[in-house]
Amino acid sequence: MGCVFQSTEDKCIFKIDWILSSGEQAKDEYVLYYYSNLSVPIGRFQNRVQLMGDILCNDGSLLLQDVQEADQGTYTCEIRLKGESQVFKKAVVLHVLPEEPKELMVRVGEMIRMGCVFQSTEVKYVTKVEWIFSGWRAKEEIVFRYYHKLRMSVGYSQSWGHFQNRVNLVGDIFRNDGSIVLQGVRESDGGNYTCSIHLGNLVFKKTIVLHVSPEEPRKW
Repeated sequence: MGCVFQSTEDKCIFKIDWILSSGEQAKDEYVLYYYSNLSVPIGRFQNRVQLMGDILCNDGSLLLQDVQEADQGTYTCEIRLKGESQVFKKAVVLHVLPEEPKELMVRVGEMIRMGCVFQSTEVKYVTKVEWIFSGWRAKEEIVFRYYHKLRMSVGYSQSWGHFQNRVNLVGDIFRNDGSIVLQGVRESDGGNYTCSIHLGNLVFKKTIVLHVSPEEPRKW
């Protein structure tokens, strides 16, 4: 969740507060505060939130991991600069969508879509998408890779090994969507598929378990 204070003056951040308001009847809840070069997550957000912005650039952006349904609400970021009484505030409304299934079923010969989306309120560009397959007995294998060169505004994608010519990127990269479609599913395709979306130094990962059932017998 982005929170950047734009200023032409060279002043340092003195304090940052992130506060969650879940609704009219719920009390405001502290998520994290930063003070004297110390970042402190609060309560149920411990081990799930961290500042990901560059403090020296007045960036107090927050990363929330392992999002839960109760995390939905309005997040208010408050930034205070040294020697300033003025407080910069920004509100971000977070809507939590139902979790996508982590286990999928498909029959031999069919196609299957495997979703992988990184949700963010801040504009960041995908630099790489990678899908890795780990079969029930086989070693890890690269399924698909996508690279994006920002300077050239060009993306390169490639499927690998026995997945070659059977995997296509169907997600919108510009919306941090690295979803793929696997066509002509084989029995040997059953296993774990781990998707990694890279946004600079930030990496989002998701694992999907694919179960493949035998092809239905043809009726004559």
